[in-house]
Amino acid sequence: MTASISQPPPGFHFELRPARRRRLCSVLLWPALLWSITAQMLSAAEPRALPSGEVSARSFVDTSQIVSNFAKEQYAHQCTMRIVDGIGYVAYQCNESTPEENQAGQVVRLAIFNILNPTATAKWIDVSGPNDSSGGITITGTFVASPILHSIGDATDGSHAIRIFFASRQEGDTVPIFRVFYKDYSIADGKLGELRQVRCSIGKQPAELHDLSMPVVQRHLDFLFGPGVGEPFSKGITPTCDMVSIDGTLYSTIQIKNSADGRTLLMTNVLMRSTDEGATWELLGAPDPRLLPGDAPDAVKILAEPALSHDGANIYLHLRTNQATTGYVLSKAPKSDLYNFDAPETKWTYGIGRPAICDFGKPIGTVALFTAPSVTLGGAGVSRNRLDVVQIDRTYKAYSRAFSIVDYNAVNTPFICPYNDEMYVAYTTGKRRLIPKFGTSEIVFTKLRREFFVDTQARD
Repeated sequence: MTASISQPPPGFHFELRPARRRRLCSVLLWPALLWSITAQMLSAAEPRALPSGEVSARSFVDTSQIVSNFAKEQYAHQCTMRIVDGIGYVAYQCNESTPEENQAGQVVRLAIFNILNPTATAKWIDVSGPNDSSGGITITGTFVASPILHSIGDATDGSHAIRIFFASRQEGDTVPIFRVFYKDYSIADGKLGELRQVRCSIGKQPAELHDLSMPVVQRHLDFLFGPGVGEPFSKGITPTCDMVSIDGTLYSTIQIKNSADGRTLLMTNVLMRSTDEGATWELLGAPDPRLLPGDAPDAVKILAEPALSHDGANIYLHLRTNQATTGYVLSKAPKSDLYNFDAPETKWTYGIGRPAICDFGKPIGTVALFTAPSVTLGGAGVSRNRLDVVQIDRTYKAYSRAFSIVDYNAVNTPFICPYNDEMYVAYTTGKRRLIPKFGTSEIVFTKLRREFFVDTQARD
């Protein structure tokens, strides 16, 4: 008969001596004690900030794809974007002869690609360049610059087009970037229209139309701020702000500046609105750069390259000042009086590099991209700026950094384009021709994902 293992055999007596019992207890209880202490420390520690900045930043950079014509271009920069029916349209300024900005031979080029496979599907069309002549207009400058895109028309009747705005000069103009033109690219037949001069009204005189040119914008500054104020702004105008539809009307800005010895000293942006898809504009108010800090004669007072947003009461301009201490500033005008902007207010640090902004809606809200101070990345003395991804509350008072992005090849002048409830970004980088001074040889396309802002950490 087999003995049962559930009971000790007859006569067997099991008993631990006190010393052995203490040792066995310590062996059995020590792991549990360690886990208890660790759990208490974890529960008392600060929760890990989510989303993971490193993961989000790497995803943003690693999924970017080149859409510019990198095989030919030595320079590519200042991009703007629209997406129509899954096709991306990115306009940018580029040069096949030099890596320098605004040099002879610079053209505005349009990249067209499927957003699901950008690099493999990209094709390019030169929009305009030196000696361009059509529609009774001839460009006489050595370069064209500063493209801005707007989608117009209707796909159902074949009128859908991409309107491409840019700046240059013609015979008799006194500076290289003197006036604003546009051309239409027909989506249906893939052809470019003729050159057209953008027109505008100033000084609350809608019946009087003028070419959108530097002297006209100077006169409007005199109307806004008093006689003689516009005169120093004598080094040209550029379209730099995205075109945003607000309450059924198109809004943007026109930038005007002064400079000396290659250094920009004075700049502002005049708000403007259009009811004919940007062919003509009414010039409105402008934030006053003279209100920025600094009393020296050579003080830099720049309000540049705004991103535009709005709410039920106001239109907001988010501007860079090119001064690290003043940083990025916010200036607003009430929709009831768009000729009067308040004084610029500092909202974020650094302020060097074009800002971008988008509204994801609840629960993420408004998100801005602000250039941040550079970090050293090694190599041949290479340093690259960071890009702060910043969430802004509905009152525009609380700004908080979600995470930062660093790309060894550079992240410069990002541009955000909403499409199908998602946010796509084009920016300048230097993937193929990285040199210490520049990160401006390619334009890449990527996505600012909603997942970057979602807290996926389990909570009790």
